[in-house]
Amino acid sequence: MANWRRHCSFRPAARTDTPRLQAPFTALFAILISGCGHAGDGAPAAPPSGEEILCRPANEGQLRARLQGAIDAEIDWSSDVPQCLGGPRPDGDGVRLLYKGRIAGDESVLVVIGITPLRAGETSRNVPVNLTVVREGTGQFFSTQGRDKCALDEVRQEQLDTDAHRYRLTGRGYCTQPARALSGDGAVLMSRFDVVAIVEYQ
Repeated sequence: MANWRRHCSFRPAARTDTPRLQAPFTALFAILISGCGHAGDGAPAAPPSGEEILCRPANEGQLRARLQGAIDAEIDWSSDVPQCLGGPRPDGDGVRLLYKGRIAGDESVLVVIGITPLRAGETSRNVPVNLTVVREGTGQFFSTQGRDKCALDEVRQEQLDTDAHRYRLTGRGYCTQPARALSGDGAVLMSRFDVVAIVEYQ
């Protein structure tokens, strides 16, 4: 457990005056805001602080998904992969889930799933989802940037007996259109995905 924050932390990088290095980090902030908190509204927002985007450890979680395109992989990140605690969007409307793991070839990939609208404890169907996929260490970021490309067929939340503010979220979803590269060519289609996460509304 000692390496949790190092493994899933997304603190801003040290400031640099080199324009070539500033652009990717600016882009990453924009994607995280879109993927985590703004599933489809397209509204600009101020960059989050390091604490706001820090992955806090959770003792349960799972992402199973099929990726095709620029990244071709079958993902099964479950009990043997460190999990991140989900939470509400900054304005409280919807949920953001964060997953990080490795795929074939030991490549590190970050997946951010923004679900909106969704309230604490709510069970719902056909909920819009915004998807962001980050190929870490390569500068490649892919995002659906809209609420018409991915959705959860059904999402359920069950309150945990041990904490009144925490819920176990489960859902099954799909995408009909890919997440496209923020710059340059390329796209990643997550044709199907199943999620399990602990979400804290506090």
